Amino acid sequence: MAMRDVGRTVFDLQPGELFRRDASGNVEADPGALLAGADLWKFGWKVLDRAAADGFTYHLAPFASAGINEGNKREVAGRAFALERDSGTTRLFFVWLPGALVDRMSKGTLLAPLNFHVIFHPPTRGPEYTGSQPYWKGKLPADGVAYYLRLGTRYLCSDFRAVAQHVMALTDREPNLAYVVPVADLAGNLGDLTSPDGMLGALTELNRTLSTLLRPAGPVQFEKIGGVMLSGYSRSGDRLVELMAQLGRKPFFTEHLMQVNAFDINLGDNDAQRLPQLARLWEGVRQWASFNRRARAFVYTAYRSHYQQCLASPPGSGWTDRIDVNLEQVSWSDSALKTVKGDERGTASEAYGVDGRFGLVCLPISFFRQYLTNHEGGKREVLGNPARGWHNADYDLEPRAHAHGLFLRGLMSHALAHADPAFFAPRRVR
Repeated sequence: MAMRDVGRTVFDLQPGELFRRDASGNVEADPGALLAGADLWKFGWKVLDRAAADGFTYHLAPFASAGINEGNKREVAGRAFALERDSGTTRLFFVWLPGALVDRMSKGTLLAPLNFHVIFHPPTRGPEYTGSQPYWKGKLPADGVAYYLRLGTRYLCSDFRAVAQHVMALTDREPNLAYVVPVADLAGNLGDLTSPDGMLGALTELNRTLSTLLRPAGPVQFEKIGGVMLSGYSRSGDRLVELMAQLGRKPFFTEHLMQVNAFDINLGDNDAQRLPQLARLWEGVRQWASFNRRARAFVYTAYRSHYQQCLASPPGSGWTDRIDVNLEQVSWSDSALKTVKGDERGTASEAYGVDGRFGLVCLPISFFRQYLTNHEGGKREVLGNPARGWHNADYDLEPRAHAHGLFLRGLMSHALAHADPAFFAPRRVR
């Protein structure tokens, strides 16, 4: 069953955020929204470097370093779609396709089945979502904002810069995948996508729908999909746990799933709750790697306990490339903070498997000025190192961004750079 293009409906509900009208009055995704600005903050091939300021490789990469300029930026930005299906509890999907794939799919010249990268968003518990009814077309009466649609846009391109992270992951290659943001309400919580059959079925529908939208008169080139990358962030980590707990020799795990990324996932309120769930996820990864030679997994965490638990049970042949960086003993971009009394920044760690298919990164909570801020019982509590922690113009105390978000906003491109080569193609001459 094909999905429906609901871009016009999304535009009517949420004008000016993702979709716009072109010169002919047709609704289209705004290239300026998909690929905003002229640069991206990202990490190098390795996250840690004792010789770098603050001990890590976070830097500003201009789009020009990937050959992107005003003349080709619209093409590089590609196209985005909002698609709806009738079945399941997750019925809205935001999808981005890079320009090169749009061109090949439109001409019927795909060389291989379409690959996918799917991200799970955290549960929509906030009052802005529970007060917006019906899913997904409802607006919050207090301010008239369609928060489910804003959520999809945030994870597609705006807040987390995901399109830019895909485009800039490897500056000499271009993405060869469709990036998918399923949007779910709290009751559904993406549950219909946490089984191998459910996920494969949804992606097969997406594949057929995208092929038909881009080439209405031609047949679908490939009925089967290609490789799949799955990502979880924050409280959506339990969606990865649930899916990997159903591991078996089904086609989804043997033929399609190729990479799992965990971006600072939170599996409970304390380690007594978190660590057993992390063990379930990691054991699933280890078992999957035992029969799928293309399996890859990358875990990025602020919790030392999470890093140590995964480090103790390596998949494959173990860890061969490791580094621990004492964050007090490197140069600081804000050197004046070194003389301030307060907590130490701690130790950051990074490890990779023998063939680079598995990676662990720990940037501790104590490294950041504001990792998160809790507002409970009318009190404000900063989690992090407010006196001596790392910060910059974007990440600082409220109202600036919290560093928990940096794990997705800054490190998705790192996970993509370490992906199977099938997820990227040689960059075309522009």
